[in-house]
Amino acid sequence: MWAVTTAAEEEAYKARLTIMLGIARFLLLQALAFRGHDESKTSKNKGNFLEMLDWYRKKDPKAALVIAENAPGNNQMSCPTIQKDLVRACAEETSELIKSEIGDRWFAVLVDEARDASIKEQMAVVVRYISSIRVFHFFCFVASN
Repeated sequence: MWAVTTAAEEEAYKARLTIMLGIARFLLLQALAFRGHDESKTSKNKGNFLEMLDWYRKKDPKAALVIAENAPGNNQMSCPTIQKDLVRACAEETSELIKSEIGDRWFAVLVDEARDASIKEQMAVVVRYISSIRVFHFFCFVASN
């Protein structure tokens, strides 16, 4: 059975989603890890995503009303699965933007794969194209298990 949401609940959800996307976007732009080794409530360092969420809650009283303990238990939007979904959504939007900017111009793709000391495969992808005024480079780094 579906629960009926009020306008206030919907606004709180949108505010929470905006905050989570903002944090994800910042971490992606800075190429920072999202998760830490110990994300328990008693941990002194829960990882970048949760630490930034906690910082945001302390900084903005309006945000504190819709995140952490003030959010419904099944709608915290801070679990690893949601973090991965946010990253995937950002990646899809970025890919679409790059494709629309390139359009039908000529472009080059450079792909390089290497293994690090722990035998973990890593791949770098660079897409390069020239517009009428300048050269554009898009860089992507992919690590796989």
